[in-house]
Amino acid sequence: MSSTLYRKYRPMKFSEIVGQKHIVKTLSNSIESKRIGQAYLFTGPRGTGKTTLARIFAKTVNCLSPHKSSNKKNNFFEPCLKCENCKNFQNNTFSDVVEIDAASHTGVDNIRELKETAKLPPLQGKFKIYIIDEVHMLSQGAFNALLKILEEPPSHIIFILATTELHKVPETIVSRCQKFDFGKFGIDEIINKLSKIASLEKVEIEKKTLRIIATIADGGMRDAESLLEQIISSEGKNIYFNKVKELFGLTDIQFIQKITDALFSKKSKDAILLVNKLYKNGLNLDFFVKNWLDYLRKIMIANVNSETKEKLFPELTEEDEEFIKKMSAKVSISYIISCINQLMEAIPKIKNSFLPQLPLEIAIIKLSHKQSSPINISKNDKNDKKRVFEKSLSKEKKRKEKFKKKEKTNISKKSSKIQWKSKIVTKKKGDKKNNVIKPIKIDIVEQNWKKIIKTIGEKNFSLSMMLTNSKPTLDKNKEIINIVVLKNFHKELINKPENRLTIKDISNKITELEFDVYAITENESSIKLKTILPKEKISEEKNNQSDATTATHNQNSLLDEALSIMGGKVVEG
Repeated sequence: MSSTLYRKYRPMKFSEIVGQKHIVKTLSNSIESKRIGQAYLFTGPRGTGKTTLARIFAKTVNCLSPHKSSNKKNNFFEPCLKCENCKNFQNNTFSDVVEIDAASHTGVDNIRELKETAKLPPLQGKFKIYIIDEVHMLSQGAFNALLKILEEPPSHIIFILATTELHKVPETIVSRCQKFDFGKFGIDEIINKLSKIASLEKVEIEKKTLRIIATIADGGMRDAESLLEQIISSEGKNIYFNKVKELFGLTDIQFIQKITDALFSKKSKDAILLVNKLYKNGLNLDFFVKNWLDYLRKIMIANVNSETKEKLFPELTEEDEEFIKKMSAKVSISYIISCINQLMEAIPKIKNSFLPQLPLEIAIIKLSHKQSSPINISKNDKNDKKRVFEKSLSKEKKRKEKFKKKEKTNISKKSSKIQWKSKIVTKKKGDKKNNVIKPIKIDIVEQNWKKIIKTIGEKNFSLSMMLTNSKPTLDKNKEIINIVVLKNFHKELINKPENRLTIKDISNKITELEFDVYAITENESSIKLKTILPKEKISEEKNNQSDATTATHNQNSLLDEALSIMGGKVVEG
């Protein structure tokens, strides 16, 4: 090849340009209608055609016989490519078009020199055109000098400024230009262009391989053409998919599916091992994360609407569709969005991290240890829904009122069922339990209360400490045991759904009765609890009768009570 692919197949006229149709049409119409501005500003990411379009515009305005394109689809006003000016332009001998790289001409002296030469009339064409690339690299003094020219330009001068960083260009410059925003090329646009180049170069390459190149290029046509040239140089005229994957250190879809399943199952260990395997094999982590994000996007859309997925991703295989369907049913939409956000935050950190895999590992750990469960609640059973709903209640009064109201509506039916069953059901020999729903006997609960607290302590020591100085009482509806406690904060902690469930399960098992539990304070129950003191303090009380000793004892007993409740001990230094 005599030159690089992106130079060899650079568009020569407006109808050959891929994408940016709104900009091409506007510029073409302005030339045809002779409403040509004196300053243009092209902004957008690298490799999106800013300089190419500037050169075509410069060629067209100086063409001796411009005409309408014969292409009905892209019927633009464009250069003939046959006149003397067009030929000189192609040979880089056209003196009236000056291209300046602002990165190497940043000083005010460079712009002053430009200002002096701009006064001279064009030698070959109608207009003298200055294309200033990467204009944001100019110094403040250079910008000030350029501004003066833009305010009062000679009629034969056209400025085309190009930049990838618009925010660095002063507003005073921007306001004096016609601004055009260039967007990234779509994957299909890049694939079509690469396919044409491959055909002209007689290179055999699969479409899925071209898709990989287009994805890596990230919307830049010049980058995509350079990558294709690199592959041709390495692999020759016959390019195979697996070889390209090895060349760029890419992963297959099965790897993405494995790590997605591990993440959605909250298996952080498995996911992190997969990331490190990927890194040790020398694969491209940055590209892997982008591919993973694309896959998560498909799962997200499938979670919302399967029909939308089919319209957006018709290329999916049956195996892919089955896996995506399985994953979208496994987690909630909010969790999928969290995964996407975390991975997007990790991408820029991967390149700058001294351990490239570290940002990805952190993202996986954060997602695997989210407080809210990733499981889709809408697919859980009724008991799970009830627990989630109970946890969302902010005040215990609402919880108690709701519970009691529900119980009162069913109490008469339950009572009649209990009486009817107690008459007809008899206990069989050898059975430890029968099916009779026994009425609650508070004395049985009181007799076993210490045993209940001790058993609770085996599972939850702190909870048993809060129940140490408590008393079970029968509620008015006779199907709830109220636990009378000293402190209001004890009541709030005990009434947490998970704590109530623990007390209920253990007490029902020990007493062989069926009842729910609910904590109340002394004031609510009108029952005065006795202060339970440790045995050593009781003996100390008997042996020390003086006022000073009694005062000390009172302080110690308060400390011991707090330590007993919270499960702590005094450590002597």
